[in-house]
Amino acid sequence: MTVDSTSFIRVVVLGARKVGKSAVTVRYLTKRYIGEYSSSRDLLYKHGVFVDSQPCEVEILDTSRFQDDVFPADKVDWADAFIVVYSTADRRSFQVATDSLRRIQHQVAGRQVPIILLGNKRDLEHVRQVSVDDGQEMSLQFQCQFYEVSAADSHVGVTVAFQSVLREAYSLKTRRSLPIRQKLGSMTVSKMIGAVFGKAVKNDKKKRPSLSL
Repeated sequence: MTVDSTSFIRVVVLGARKVGKSAVTVRYLTKRYIGEYSSSRDLLYKHGVFVDSQPCEVEILDTSRFQDDVFPADKVDWADAFIVVYSTADRRSFQVATDSLRRIQHQVAGRQVPIILLGNKRDLEHVRQVSVDDGQEMSLQFQCQFYEVSAADSHVGVTVAFQSVLREAYSLKTRRSLPIRQKLGSMTVSKMIGAVFGKAVKNDKKKRPSLSL
């Protein structure tokens, strides 16, 4: 598969220990489920995909360094997108995810980067410690997408989440590669549409997509 630089996307998967970072990553790549997986080093996967019918080369970095809760700050500048994973059965992992979102936004310093907050293990309803509302509220606070999935039950939710962040990253890279004149033209069209349909309230937070699968 031949791709240009705008179709090369790097994704970092972050999260506390035992939240299923490797499980969701491998589920997406192979549709297979691995129950127990432990690694003392980061794992880099390369995968060819189609995003909106366009060929893309994706690199997914499955980080292991959260085993001692050390935030991998050196990976933030490397990434085009982030998937921050927590376990719905582990409140502490949700707190780690919240801290990760805060650190990412601080480090990117205004650079627009797609982020998904991904709650895994929703099949463990009998030991749930983090509600769907908790996840949605946090995604609204950080203005990121939110999904709840079960890597153990199905590949569908995981696939939807990964494809969503890849689509957003691809769209951003494509826009950045446009000539300035074409970018300005797009802004003018947006302003015209806004004038026709009315101005949005400035302080109204835009609700990002969220889904429980």
